[in-house]
Amino acid sequence: MKVTSKNIIITVLAIILSISCYFLFKALYLLNVDFPYSQEILAALIGTLITIFITAILLNKQTEVELLKEENLKILELKASIYDELFKYLEEVFLKQELSNKDIIKLKLINQKLSTVASHDVLKIFGKFIDEFNEASLDKKILENDVDEILGILSELSNAIRYDLLEGKHVEKKSEKAAILKQILKNTEMLEKNKI
Repeated sequence: MKVTSKNIIITVLAIILSISCYFLFKALYLLNVDFPYSQEILAALIGTLITIFITAILLNKQTEVELLKEENLKILELKASIYDELFKYLEEVFLKQELSNKDIIKLKLINQKLSTVASHDVLKIFGKFIDEFNEASLDKKILENDVDEILGILSELSNAIRYDLLEGKHVEKKSEKAAILKQILKNTEMLEKNKI
């Protein structure tokens, strides 16, 4: 949980309110020593206020958790759709067995989409995949032999994607962010080498 200035202010106000209420209710309780029913009503009021306060805190926390859960679900859906687009692209290229400039441009765009959500492992293995793909497509064709060679690295990529989707949201350290950026740039540079 992030400690923000809003959380600190709310906590300080809650502590001040609690202490003030304690002394106020203690004074009122002691003033009503001669009237036991008044003390019971005051005790019920104190219990009600404490219940309302605790419920408000719990509902606030539940809202934060719900928002985080919704955010994670949207990121997961985005990842899944980009990975699905990659595999549909590969299926299309493998089936038609020819490669055009449009196909390379589409792969470059998929690479950029991957760079927005994919984990470092996926980007690294995708870089190896690009090497294999570039080598196999030098003759502007993707034949069965080429597909077989590519499938080995594609299996590694599928495994990394699977792990990335199952892992959920992963917060990278600063060093990991730098490594991811370096890998994205390297993947893009390697794709530029494939001119058809």
